[in-house]
Amino acid sequence: MPAMKRILIADDDRLVLLTLADSLREAGFDVVEASDGLQALAICRDKAPALALLDIRMPGLDGLELARRLRDETTVPFLFLSAYNDEQFVQRAAEIGALGYLVKPLTVAAILPAVRTALARANEISGLRGALDSNRTIATAVGILMRDLGIDQTRAFEQLRQQARAQRRKLVELAGEMVEASQLSKS
Repeated sequence: MPAMKRILIADDDRLVLLTLADSLREAGFDVVEASDGLQALAICRDKAPALALLDIRMPGLDGLELARRLRDETTVPFLFLSAYNDEQFVQRAAEIGALGYLVKPLTVAAILPAVRTALARANEISGLRGALDSNRTIATAVGILMRDLGIDQTRAFEQLRQQARAQRRKLVELAGEMVEASQLSKS
């Protein structure tokens, strides 16, 4: 059975907070709650939920500033829940990187598909980030081999690949060790 996805709901309206939390729990999610932006940021840093649902207007940090901090300081994806459907708020939310923007009042029928879609999108983005990091590591290791052995890119990549196969290891693991060893030798 897959682990429950942890979701943070940050809203200063106690009724909204309790209603959404109960509904998401009934749908099988592990829910943590915050009644202000600073509390929400601390929870995200400590518990790293799979998704944060953020109200726009909250004490401490408003939802937009909280989202900026989540984007810059954590890997927690977020979507907005707001009573404001003003185009300016929606545009700012999109610019910050929100995975969605839902307008209150909300129904469970409206929020569950949005939450599931946001979680799927967040997983996809996380996978792309991992692939990009892997590709950078491999490219760096190929560059090290090119420099150290005086060979072209194709031959360097092939040598790295053959070495990984011979050691029955993942290419990115071997490349990571090469990059780390190269950095240590420079220190």
